[in-house]
Amino acid sequence: MKQYGLILFDIDGTLTRTQNGFLPFNEAFLKTFGFAGDIRTVVPDGNTDPLIVEEIFAKAGRKLEAGEAWRQTFAVDLRDSYARAVEEGRTTVRALPGALELVRALGNIPGLYSGIVTGNFELTARWKLEAAGLGGYPPLGACGSDACDRADLPRIAKGRCEEMVGAPFGPERCVVVGDTPKDLEAARANRMKCVLVGTGRFSPAQLRLCGPDACLHDLADTDAATGALLALLQNPVG
Repeated sequence: MKQYGLILFDIDGTLTRTQNGFLPFNEAFLKTFGFAGDIRTVVPDGNTDPLIVEEIFAKAGRKLEAGEAWRQTFAVDLRDSYARAVEEGRTTVRALPGALELVRALGNIPGLYSGIVTGNFELTARWKLEAAGLGGYPPLGACGSDACDRADLPRIAKGRCEEMVGAPFGPERCVVVGDTPKDLEAARANRMKCVLVGTGRFSPAQLRLCGPDACLHDLADTDAATGALLALLQNPVG
Protein backbone atom coordinates (compact mmCIF):
# COMPACT_ATOMS: atom_id res chain seq x y z
CA MET A 1 0.00 0.00 0.00
CA LYS A 2 1.33 3.45 -0.89
CA GLN A 3 2.44 5.51 2.09
CA TYR A 4 1.07 9.03 2.24
CA GLY A 5 2.31 11.94 4.32
CA LEU A 6 0.54 15.12 5.42
CA ILE A 7 2.13 18.42 6.49
CA LEU A 8 -0.21 20.85 8.27
CA PHE A 9 0.99 24.45 8.45
CA ASP A 10 -0.03 27.20 10.82
CA ILE A 11 -0.32 30.59 9.07
CA ASP A 12 0.48 33.54 11.38
CA GLY A 13 4.10 33.50 12.49
CA THR A 14 4.83 30.34 10.51
CA LEU A 15 4.03 31.04 6.86
CA THR A 16 3.22 34.76 7.10
CA ARG A 17 3.99 37.88 9.10
CA THR A 18 1.44 40.66 9.62
CA GLN A 19 2.64 44.12 10.61
CA ASN A 20 0.16 46.26 12.57
CA GLY A 21 -2.53 43.60 12.36
CA PHE A 22 -4.12 45.01 15.50
CA LEU A 23 -5.42 47.95 13.49
CA PRO A 24 -7.83 46.03 11.22
CA PHE A 25 -8.70 43.62 14.03
CA ASN A 26 -9.72 46.40 16.42
CA GLU A 27 -11.55 48.24 13.64
CA ALA A 28 -13.57 45.14 12.77
CA PHE A 29 -14.24 44.43 16.44
CA LEU A 30 -15.74 47.89 16.94
CA LYS A 31 -17.86 47.59 13.80
CA THR A 32 -19.20 44.15 14.70
CA PHE A 33 -19.76 44.50 18.44
CA GLY A 34 -20.26 48.23 18.92
CA PHE A 35 -17.58 48.81 21.54
CA ALA A 36 -13.81 49.18 21.43
CA GLY A 37 -11.86 46.01 22.03
CA ASP A 38 -8.08 45.78 21.76
CA ILE A 39 -6.41 42.53 20.69
CA ARG A 40 -3.21 43.84 22.27
CA THR A 41 -4.73 43.25 25.72
CA VAL A 42 -4.61 39.47 25.17
CA VAL A 43 -2.03 36.98 23.90
CA PRO A 44 -3.42 35.79 20.55
CA ASP A 45 -0.50 33.55 19.55
CA GLY A 46 -1.74 30.00 19.00
CA ASN A 47 -5.33 30.89 19.87
CA THR A 48 -8.37 30.74 17.61
CA ASP A 49 -10.19 33.92 16.59
CA PRO A 50 -13.41 32.92 18.43
CA LEU A 51 -11.49 32.44 21.69
CA ILE A 52 -9.62 35.71 21.19
CA VAL A 53 -12.96 37.53 20.88
CA GLU A 54 -14.29 35.75 23.97
CA GLU A 55 -11.21 36.75 25.96
CA ILE A 56 -11.53 40.41 24.93
CA PHE A 57 -15.19 40.36 26.02
CA ALA A 58 -14.22 38.78 29.35
CA LYS A 59 -11.55 41.41 30.02
CA ALA A 60 -14.12 44.11 29.27
CA GLY A 61 -16.59 42.52 31.69
CA ARG A 62 -19.12 42.02 28.91
CA LYS A 63 -21.16 39.01 27.88
CA LEU A 64 -20.83 37.61 24.37
CA GLU A 65 -24.03 36.32 22.83
CA ALA A 66 -24.19 32.61 22.07
CA GLY A 67 -24.51 31.20 18.58
CA GLU A 68 -22.77 31.46 15.23
CA ALA A 69 -24.24 34.73 13.91
CA TRP A 70 -21.58 37.01 15.38
CA ARG A 71 -18.78 34.78 14.08
CA GLN A 72 -20.00 35.04 10.51
CA THR A 73 -20.46 38.80 10.77
CA PHE A 74 -17.10 39.37 12.43
CA ALA A 75 -15.28 37.15 9.91
CA VAL A 76 -16.58 39.27 7.02
CA ASP A 77 -15.85 42.55 8.83
CA LEU A 78 -12.36 41.33 9.71
CA ARG A 79 -11.49 40.31 6.16
CA ASP A 80 -12.78 43.63 4.83
CA SER A 81 -10.86 45.60 7.45
CA TYR A 82 -7.64 43.76 6.60
CA ALA A 83 -8.11 44.42 2.89
CA ARG A 84 -8.77 48.10 3.50
CA ALA A 85 -5.83 48.50 5.91
CA VAL A 86 -3.41 46.87 3.48
CA GLU A 87 -4.69 48.93 0.56
CA GLU A 88 -4.21 52.10 2.61
CA GLY A 89 -0.72 51.05 3.74
CA ARG A 90 -1.58 50.85 7.44
CA THR A 91 -0.99 47.09 7.61
CA THR A 92 1.26 44.70 5.70
CA VAL A 93 1.00 40.94 5.21
CA ARG A 94 3.97 39.09 3.73
CA ALA A 95 5.25 35.56 3.37
CA LEU A 96 8.07 34.68 5.73
CA PRO A 97 11.42 33.81 4.10
CA GLY A 98 11.32 30.39 2.48
CA ALA A 99 7.58 29.78 3.06
CA LEU A 100 6.55 29.82 -0.58
CA GLU A 101 9.61 27.86 -1.68
CA LEU A 102 8.94 25.18 0.95
CA VAL A 103 5.26 24.59 0.14
CA ARG A 104 6.14 24.46 -3.56
CA ALA A 105 8.94 21.96 -2.92
CA LEU A 106 6.66 19.74 -0.81
CA GLY A 107 4.03 19.85 -3.53
CA ASN A 108 6.49 18.24 -5.94
CA ILE A 109 7.05 15.17 -3.75
CA PRO A 110 4.80 12.22 -4.74
CA GLY A 111 2.55 11.04 -1.93
CA LEU A 112 3.15 14.15 0.18
CA TYR A 113 0.34 16.63 0.79
CA SER A 114 0.07 19.95 2.60
CA GLY A 115 -2.76 21.65 4.45
CA ILE A 116 -3.34 24.43 6.96
CA VAL A 117 -4.33 24.49 10.63
CA THR A 118 -4.93 28.06 11.74
CA GLY A 119 -6.88 29.89 14.38
CA ASN A 120 -7.94 32.46 11.79
CA PHE A 121 -11.47 32.46 10.45
CA GLU A 122 -11.45 30.85 7.01
CA LEU A 123 -12.21 34.13 5.21
CA THR A 124 -9.26 35.83 6.88
CA ALA A 125 -6.97 32.84 6.44
CA ARG A 126 -7.57 32.66 2.70
CA TRP A 127 -7.21 36.42 2.36
CA LYS A 128 -3.88 36.43 4.23
CA LEU A 129 -2.49 33.62 2.08
CA GLU A 130 -3.51 35.49 -1.07
CA ALA A 131 -2.09 38.79 0.19
CA ALA A 132 1.22 37.08 1.04
CA GLY A 133 1.51 35.46 -2.39
CA LEU A 134 0.63 32.02 -1.04
CA GLY A 135 -2.78 31.71 -2.67
CA GLY A 136 -3.50 28.07 -3.44
CA TYR A 137 -0.78 26.85 -1.08
CA PRO A 138 -1.82 24.78 0.77
CA PRO A 139 -5.27 23.96 -0.67
CA LEU A 140 -7.14 22.41 2.28
CA GLY A 141 -7.16 22.39 6.05
CA ALA A 142 -9.05 23.64 9.09
CA CYS A 143 -9.57 27.12 10.55
CA GLY A 144 -10.97 28.87 13.59
CA SER A 145 -14.31 28.84 11.79
CA ASP A 146 -14.38 25.05 12.17
CA ALA A 147 -13.68 24.77 15.89
CA CYS A 148 -12.86 27.03 18.84
CA ASP A 149 -10.44 24.52 20.34
CA ARG A 150 -7.20 24.46 18.37
CA ALA A 151 -6.66 20.82 19.30
CA ASP A 152 -9.65 19.89 17.11
CA LEU A 153 -8.19 21.48 13.97
CA PRO A 154 -5.54 18.88 12.97
CA ARG A 155 -8.17 16.13 13.08
CA ILE A 156 -10.57 18.15 10.91
CA ALA A 157 -7.82 19.05 8.44
CA LYS A 158 -6.67 15.43 8.26
CA GLY A 159 -10.20 14.25 7.48
CA ARG A 160 -10.62 16.77 4.67
CA CYS A 161 -7.30 15.87 3.11
CA GLU A 162 -8.11 12.15 3.34
CA GLU A 163 -11.37 12.81 1.52
CA MET A 164 -9.53 14.69 -1.21
CA VAL A 165 -6.86 12.03 -1.65
CA GLY A 166 -9.17 9.07 -1.17
CA ALA A 167 -6.79 7.36 1.23
CA PRO A 168 -6.05 7.54 4.96
CA PHE A 169 -3.16 9.27 6.66
CA GLY A 170 -2.07 7.53 9.84
CA PRO A 171 -1.51 10.13 12.58
CA GLU A 172 2.13 9.04 12.75
CA ARG A 173 2.49 10.23 9.15
CA CYS A 174 1.14 13.70 9.88
CA VAL A 175 3.30 16.65 10.92
CA VAL A 176 2.04 19.96 12.31
CA VAL A 177 4.33 22.93 11.61
CA GLY A 178 3.82 25.95 13.86
CA ASP A 179 5.48 28.64 15.93
CA THR A 180 3.88 28.28 19.39
CA PRO A 181 3.60 25.68 22.16
CA LYS A 182 -0.14 25.50 21.37
CA ASP A 183 0.71 24.11 17.94
CA LEU A 184 2.63 21.34 19.68
CA GLU A 185 -0.24 20.69 22.08
CA ALA A 186 -2.66 20.39 19.16
CA ALA A 187 -0.34 17.95 17.39
CA ARG A 188 0.12 15.78 20.47
CA ALA A 189 -3.65 15.73 21.13
CA ASN A 190 -3.96 14.04 17.73
CA ARG A 191 -0.87 11.80 18.08
CA MET A 192 0.87 13.73 15.29
CA LYS A 193 4.47 14.85 14.95
CA CYS A 194 5.36 18.52 15.31
CA VAL A 195 8.02 20.89 13.97
CA LEU A 196 8.23 24.28 15.68
CA VAL A 197 9.74 27.30 13.96
CA GLY A 198 11.24 30.26 15.82
CA THR A 199 9.68 32.92 13.61
CA GLY A 200 6.95 34.04 16.01
CA ARG A 201 6.80 35.26 19.60
CA PHE A 202 8.85 32.33 20.93
CA SER A 203 12.56 31.85 20.33
CA PRO A 204 13.96 28.51 19.13
CA ALA A 205 15.45 27.99 22.60
CA GLN A 206 12.06 28.45 24.23
CA LEU A 207 10.40 26.15 21.74
CA ARG A 208 12.96 23.37 22.19
CA LEU A 209 12.10 23.24 25.89
CA CYS A 210 8.57 22.19 24.90
CA GLY A 211 9.90 19.00 23.32
CA PRO A 212 8.86 19.16 19.65
CA ASP A 213 10.07 16.46 17.27
CA ALA A 214 12.20 19.10 15.53
CA CYS A 215 12.84 22.81 15.85
CA LEU A 216 13.98 25.20 13.12
CA HIS A 217 15.11 28.81 13.37
CA ASP A 218 13.09 29.59 10.23
CA LEU A 219 12.03 28.17 6.87
CA ALA A 220 14.59 30.08 4.81
CA ASP A 221 16.66 26.98 4.00
CA THR A 222 14.26 24.97 1.84
CA ASP A 223 16.46 21.88 1.70
CA ALA A 224 16.94 21.82 5.48
CA ALA A 225 13.23 22.33 6.20
CA THR A 226 12.22 19.69 3.65
CA GLY A 227 14.78 17.28 5.06
CA ALA A 228 13.55 17.75 8.62
CA LEU A 229 9.96 17.05 7.59
CA LEU A 230 10.80 14.02 5.47
CA ALA A 231 12.94 12.58 8.25
CA LEU A 232 9.94 12.54 10.56
CA LEU A 233 7.75 10.88 7.95
CA GLN A 234 10.39 8.28 7.12
CA ASN A 235 10.66 7.43 10.81
CA PRO A 236 6.99 7.65 11.81
CA VAL A 237 7.29 5.75 15.08
CA GLY A 238 8.88 7.48 18.03
